Amino acid sequence: MPYPKAKTFNLFFLLILLLISGSTYSQNAQYDRLTFQRDSLFASQLSNQIDSLFYAGQYDSCMLIIDKAIIFFDKLGLTRYKIDALTRRGAIYRINGKFSNAMADFGDVLEYYQRTGNTKGEASTLNHIGAIYRLRGDYPTALDYYFKALANYQKINYLPGISSVLNNIGVVHLYQKIYDKALEYYNKSLSIEETLKSDEGIGTSYLNIGEVYRKKGDLQKAADYYLRALVYANRTNDLDGIGTIYNELAGINIENGSTEDVLKYLRLAYNTFLRTNSPQRLAECLINFGKYYQAIGNINQAIKHYSQALELADKNKVLEIKSDAHRQLSTLFDKQGNTVLAYSHFKKYIETRDSLFNEDNTRKSIQAEFFYKFERQQEEHRIAEAKKEAEYAERLRREKVVKTSLITIISLGAILIGFILFYLNKIKLKNEELKYHQKEILEKNEELQQQQEEILAQRDEIERKNVILEQSQQIIADKNERMISSIEYARTIQNALLPKPEKFSELFSDYFVIYQPKDIVSGDFYWISSDERYSFAAVMDCTGHGVPGAFMSMIGNTLLNKIVIEWGVNQPSKVLEALNEQLREALKQKEVGNIVLAGIDIAFVTIDKHERKISFSGAARPMLIIQNGEMQLVKGSIRSTGGFQPANTKPFDDACFDLLSPTNIYLFSDGYSDQISIDKKKFGLQRFTELIYQSHSKPMAAQRDLLIQMMENHLHGADQLDDICVMGLRLA
Repeated sequence: MPYPKAKTFNLFFLLILLLISGSTYSQNAQYDRLTFQRDSLFASQLSNQIDSLFYAGQYDSCMLIIDKAIIFFDKLGLTRYKIDALTRRGAIYRINGKFSNAMADFGDVLEYYQRTGNTKGEASTLNHIGAIYRLRGDYPTALDYYFKALANYQKINYLPGISSVLNNIGVVHLYQKIYDKALEYYNKSLSIEETLKSDEGIGTSYLNIGEVYRKKGDLQKAADYYLRALVYANRTNDLDGIGTIYNELAGINIENGSTEDVLKYLRLAYNTFLRTNSPQRLAECLINFGKYYQAIGNINQAIKHYSQALELADKNKVLEIKSDAHRQLSTLFDKQGNTVLAYSHFKKYIETRDSLFNEDNTRKSIQAEFFYKFERQQEEHRIAEAKKEAEYAERLRREKVVKTSLITIISLGAILIGFILFYLNKIKLKNEELKYHQKEILEKNEELQQQQEEILAQRDEIERKNVILEQSQQIIADKNERMISSIEYARTIQNALLPKPEKFSELFSDYFVIYQPKDIVSGDFYWISSDERYSFAAVMDCTGHGVPGAFMSMIGNTLLNKIVIEWGVNQPSKVLEALNEQLREALKQKEVGNIVLAGIDIAFVTIDKHERKISFSGAARPMLIIQNGEMQLVKGSIRSTGGFQPANTKPFDDACFDLLSPTNIYLFSDGYSDQISIDKKKFGLQRFTELIYQSHSKPMAAQRDLLIQMMENHLHGADQLDDICVMGLRLA
C-alpha cells in the first residue's frame, strides 16, 4: 500500500490553507482572540516550513510560499515573521543572481533592524548585502558593508558572526589577488571556529585556505587543506563544500599534468552543484571541464565548456568567471587561427579584468579597512576618556558627600538636643495622664474578661473545624494512594510488554538496555522481534512522559506488532511510513479541527540474516554504528511519525550497511543526551557518542554500567527531566 503522500500535493494544500486564511482575515477585520491564536499558530508553522524548504535547497517551492506568506504576516501584524521571510527571499534572489530584487528585500530588513535597535540582525543583513556587492565585483563597497557588519558583531561579541564576516573579507582579498591578506583573515576565522568547535566552520576555513595556497601556486599545501576540508564537509553533509573540493582537486590535478582522476572529480562536483542549484558553482566547474579537455587536446570540447561557463557567468553577473572564460576562449581561438574571435574575447577579457582589478578598487578596498581600524581606535579612545571623566566625577561626588554628611551630622545633633528637651517636658505631662488612664484600665479589664469568654468559644469552633479538615486530608491521602497504586500497576503492564532478556540473548551476540522512566511509567519504549530471515529492533520516544507518554508507547508497540508481525513489512522506511499512517488514523489527526499533535520519534533497524545486511530508518532519531573501529552517526529523517505533517514532507529513507563481524549498533531516545545537570549544563549528543566510542570494545554490560555512572555523575543530585532509553546490540 502506498503510504507516502506526494510532496507537490502537500505544498499545494499549504498554499490553499494560506489563501483561505488570508481571505478569512479580509472578511473579518476584527479577530476574536481564539481566531487570532489559531492563525498565529498557523503563521508559526508557516515560518518553520519556509525555513525547512530553504535549508533543504528547495528554493522554487520556498518562493511559492514566501510570496503569499508575507501578505498573510503583514495582515496579522506579525512583523518578525515577515522580516524572516524577506531575509530568506533576499538570500534566494542572491543565489539565483537577481541582485536588484535581493537588495530591495535586504534594504527593508536592514531598515527594520536599525529602527528596532537589533544589532545582531543589522550585522547579519549588512553581511548579506556585502555578499551581493562581492558577487557583482564591486569589492570596495562589499568591504565597506563587511567591516560595518564586523563592527556590529564585535559590539555584542557574537563569535559565529565575527567568524563569518572575517571569512567573507578573506574571500574579497582572494578575488583581488591579495593572497597574504586573504590568508590572514581566513586564519582568524579558523581560530574562532576551532574555539566554537564548529565542524561546518572549520571545514569552510580549511577549504578557503586551500584555495589561497592554490592561487599562490603551492599545490601540495592546497591539496592537503582540501582533503582536510573534505572530512568536515562529509561529516556535516555540506553539498556546496563537497562539490567545491572535488572541483578544486580536479583543477590541481590539471595543473600538475595528471588527468587520470580529473573527469571523475569533475562529474562528482557537477552533479553536486546541480543538486544545490548554484549557477556560480556550475560555471566554476565548467571552467575546469574546459581546462581538462584543453589539457588532453580536445579543443572543441574545451571551447564548448568554456562557452557554457561564460553564458552562466554572464547571465548571473559573476565577473571573475566571466573574465576567466573570455581569456581561455581567446587563447583557444588563437590556436585555431580564428583571430577575429580570439581578439573579441581578449578585448572582453581585458575589460572585465580591469573592472575587477583596477587601481581605484584596490585603493578603496584598503581605505575601507583603514577606516574600520581608525573607527575602532577612536572608539577605544572615547571609552578611555569617558572612563577618566567618570572617575573624576566620582571623586567630586565623594567630596560633596563628605561635606554634606558633616553638615547633616551637626544639624542632627542640634535637632536631637531640642527633641530631648521637648520629650522631657512631655514625659512630665504623660505621668499626669497615666494616673487618669489607670482608672480607665480597670474598667477595660472587665471588658477584656468578657472578650476572653468569646475567644474561648471561637477556639472551640476552630478545633471542631480542624477535626473536619484532618478527615478531609485523610480522604485525599487515600485517593492519592489508590491513584499511585493504579499507575504502579500500569507500570507492571507496561514492563510486561517489553522484550524479555532471553529474547535478546537469542537474537544478538551481546546487548544492553538502559530504561529509566522519569515518572513511574515511561513515554520511551524499546521493541525487538524476528522471523526466519529477519531480526528487528527499535527504540521509540513518544510525545510527553508519565501517563500520557505511556499510553502513546503502548499504542506504538501495538502498531509495530501489527505492521511487522501481522502485515510482514520488513523494510524500515516502509515500517515508519505505515506507523505514521496508522498512528495519525488511531489519534484521528487527519480530521479537521483536531489539535492532538502527539507523535512518536523512532529509530528502526532490520537485520537480514541471509543477505547479511543492516537497514536503518529513523523518524527524528539517529543510529550509531561501529564497524572496524570506525563510528558513524546515521541521521534519520527530520520528520516524526504522527502529529503535524509539514507541506514538504519527504518519504523516510533507508540507510544500508554490510553486516561485518563484529558490528555494534546503538539506538536511543533524546532523554540521555538532553539531561540537565544541577549547574544547568546539558549532557549533549557529542559527549554521549564519544562515551559510546571509547567503551564500544568492552562487554555490553560494562558499557551499560559506564553510561549509568556517567549520567549519575552528570546529574549530581539534579532531577531527571525526561525518560531515558538506550539500546546497545552486538552482531556477530
